[in-house]
Amino acid sequence: MKRNVKVTVAMVLGLVVLVALGYWLQPQFRVSWLNLVVLACLVVCPLSMLFMMRGKRPDRDRPDHAD
Repeated sequence: MKRNVKVTVAMVLGLVVLVALGYWLQPQFRVSWLNLVVLACLVVCPLSMLFMMRGKRPDRDRPDHAD
């Protein structure tokens, strides 16, 4: 499996910029933004697993046991 490093770096930088702008532009919601960042860090793993496994299908043509 080959990773597209440019796209990954661009997405991460975009998210960091979005969070930083929101933190700077909305000072009254700073506590909420920090909670959102922590929550996002907790759900990244399950969400990434869902997106990665979305196109995977079980092999129905193969038998369960090699007899």
